[in-house]
Amino acid sequence: MGRAHRLLFIVGAALSASGCFATRSDVQVLQGDLAVMRAEAVRADSAHREQMRQLARQIGAVGDTLRSVNAFLARFQGDFSLTMHTFGQQLLAVQELTGQSQKKLQEMRASLEAAQQERAAQVVVPAAPVAAVPGVPTAAPVAAAVAQPPVIGPNQLFQVAKEQLQAGRTSAARDGFLTFLAQYPSDDLASDAAYRIAESWALEGKLASADTAYQLVAEKYPKSEQAPRAIYKRAMTSRQAGQTRQARTLFQLIVDKYPKSLEAELAADFLKTLK
Repeated sequence: MGRAHRLLFIVGAALSASGCFATRSDVQVLQGDLAVMRAEAVRADSAHREQMRQLARQIGAVGDTLRSVNAFLARFQGDFSLTMHTFGQQLLAVQELTGQSQKKLQEMRASLEAAQQERAAQVVVPAAPVAAVPGVPTAAPVAAAVAQPPVIGPNQLFQVAKEQLQAGRTSAARDGFLTFLAQYPSDDLASDAAYRIAESWALEGKLASADTAYQLVAEKYPKSEQAPRAIYKRAMTSRQAGQTRQARTLFQLIVDKYPKSLEAELAADFLKTLK
């Protein structure tokens, strides 16, 4: 019989004994059992408190671990964002330097064509022979220089049209680029000329004409670097006009078809926030 049960038995026996008092030994036993029960209760309470302290320490350790993980993730996310931002800035810098190099190369080509035209402008034509007159010395025929009409090459024509666009003369620039495409449809600069035609419409605020021209660039020159730019311009115009579905479709097209382009990174960012 356990101590608690024995204590209850003694107490019950003492209460049930009518007119009788518990003996001294019973009282001592009862007191001993009570002391033992208190000691066991104290030990149990102490053990319980120790378990609670251990559990609290474990919870604290888990909390510290979670805080460490969160801090690591925050640092990682910050470092990753900084890295991506730096990478994007580097891409933009490289793109700008590449554009400047292409501009210089284009200007050099235009200058070279102009120099070739100047050399070809003068054509030496032999002079007609002079009839001999008896007693009069005959002079040697002198070759005459005849000016030939200049022929403008593709680089020079493109350069002239580009300068018109930079000066804000959009109509003249558009005519120049259209002339370029008509005369040199297979030239390396054809896609750039078509893109700048779309830009001329956009600068005039004629967004419908610009959208059609951008679409033509993407369809006719799908492998050029101007293709993702043109689609991106169309997507941004749709987004600004509140045409969310059209904008998402165009942004997704860039990501799917031109995943390595800078425009694809920008489109992916817009797709995350566009609702």
